[in-house]
Amino acid sequence: MNTESELLKVESVKSNGDHTSLKLHGNREVSLRPFIYIKPGDLLEFVPNLEHFKKVNKILTDKATGLRKHIKLYPPYSVSETLVIPPHQVRLTFRERLSSKDWRRAKLLEQFHYRGKGLNKIVGRRSVLIVESDKYGIIGYGVLAATVAAVKPRFELFNTNFREQMDSKLINRLVRIPRVVVHPEFRGIGVGVLTAKHLVEYAREYWDINGYTPILVEVIAAMTEYHHFFEHAGFARAGYTLGSRSCVIPEYGVGEWEQRPNHTKYNFFTDKEPKPYLVFPITKEGAHVLEKAKLIEKQSKFADRPRPKLTESIKFRQLSTAYNASNGLTQRAKEIKQAFSVDSTQMYSQVLKDFTFTINPGDTVLITGASGSGKSTLIRFLVKDIENLRKHMTIIGKTKGLYTNNVAVLRTNWNESLPLIDQVGGSTFVAIDLLNSVGLAEAHLYLKRPHQISDGQRYRFAVALLCDSGKPVWVADEFTSTLDPLMAAIVAKGIRKLAWKYGATLVLGAPHIENFVSSLLPNKIVRLRWGGIANIFSLRCRYNRLEQILRIHIMNTCRNALTQVIVGGMNKTGHVKRFASVGTLSPGERSDPIDLELDKISCFSELKVTCDQDIGEIIFVRIP
Repeated sequence: MNTESELLKVESVKSNGDHTSLKLHGNREVSLRPFIYIKPGDLLEFVPNLEHFKKVNKILTDKATGLRKHIKLYPPYSVSETLVIPPHQVRLTFRERLSSKDWRRAKLLEQFHYRGKGLNKIVGRRSVLIVESDKYGIIGYGVLAATVAAVKPRFELFNTNFREQMDSKLINRLVRIPRVVVHPEFRGIGVGVLTAKHLVEYAREYWDINGYTPILVEVIAAMTEYHHFFEHAGFARAGYTLGSRSCVIPEYGVGEWEQRPNHTKYNFFTDKEPKPYLVFPITKEGAHVLEKAKLIEKQSKFADRPRPKLTESIKFRQLSTAYNASNGLTQRAKEIKQAFSVDSTQMYSQVLKDFTFTINPGDTVLITGASGSGKSTLIRFLVKDIENLRKHMTIIGKTKGLYTNNVAVLRTNWNESLPLIDQVGGSTFVAIDLLNSVGLAEAHLYLKRPHQISDGQRYRFAVALLCDSGKPVWVADEFTSTLDPLMAAIVAKGIRKLAWKYGATLVLGAPHIENFVSSLLPNKIVRLRWGGIANIFSLRCRYNRLEQILRIHIMNTCRNALTQVIVGGMNKTGHVKRFASVGTLSPGERSDPIDLELDKISCFSELKVTCDQDIGEIIFVRIP
């Protein structure tokens, strides 16, 4: 206990949506955050004193361990994180609500939770953390609550039964996350993972139930079969509940967070199917329980990249193209020719000139340049039969490996009469995985038809259809041109990951790439200029595992030097820790081997090779 502190007992408590008024021993008063979990007789520590407090703790002796605990009450939980979706940064604050206005704004997001407006159905003590963006306002929230009583995998985990659990008050040493809500536009970028992480930290420092502090955080939810963000946050799967039509409705004493006089009218536990049960230990005792059950394993394995579905490289050799000017002469065309002295040879438009380029299986290629520089022409070679192209342009040079039946093109001619979930995937599980991967990770969106969702969501759906094609090559011209900058980066990051997961070769065209290129991180960029001139940057990255070492080689495969070549590891918020700096790679040069210890890098979600030329490579650590 702090020697410079003042201890006072609580005599009465009065809460509303904006504050909690406490009457303390000696007829003294103080106001703290709304719906604080406190009752008459609790002992509070004010640091340094009541008049000038900077900290307030509830002092209790844990009834399970006999240890003296300091439960934080003030300052309210508030931690900021910065999510990096290159080149964008999204600053988020995870905090307790401070006013009724906060909660009114947060509750607007209930419409985006698959169970709707059901917060009053959550039994017992509850606390909420709000997720607030500096730019967009409140974009999500997460709920902590007292847990439910009858959970079969918990009984197995603790080698106990229902009665022993209740008699020993183990039930009060557990806390549950019953709800995490994120606005649909911010799905798929890690907000759910961070919310789960901060709910765990809040439970560790701010939570108790009737004198018991928590040892485990639990999640019991059917949606975790399809959404894996709890596992990405460190939760371990521990089995399935039995499901039942009649369970015991437990009583946990006083509640918190808001008044719910009608909660006894709800039938909480009827018609329940088996649900996954996940746990996160927050004490050594909790960790020991998971270790004994062999649920905690050291993770040092990397996902093996699927073999690319494309079996033959696509090659362009000394390719030159010009559009034919066989327009014929109408009366007005004759007048123009005469008035401006038009030379018919000038009507031939040079698009590509001596263009040599190879697309290897598994490449991610970005074609960029100003309008009219030849992006769409080059993409037409991938998606149209070359003999048809000859009808409209003069083609000189050689091509190889161009088979249109290998290519899927981003399209928007979907079925308007079917919900999204019925238009992708061979099964519900695969369909949800695809929709989640492009940021359509919300149950109500699964059930909507294309005309019922926003323009940005329709574009993401088009990307899901592209990924669901089963074709070895995915092509999209004018990539993300209809999206705002942040959404463009989110979609680029998602399609890169999906191409890696499904073994696809990815070819994208866009005139403006600055908003998403560093999230896409292609290994090849074709920069086209007017007159058919192309500047090409490319690299190849190879890696293999040698016992507990990941060995990486990087090769410059273009005619230009690559500068500031760096290898780093990306964490869950998108920040990159540098592991090795290669420096400059000359054309054709291969780096010395870069050896990374698996145990030291397995906590990262991705390994990234980057350079100044906007190209690189991504090695995904795990793909669920």
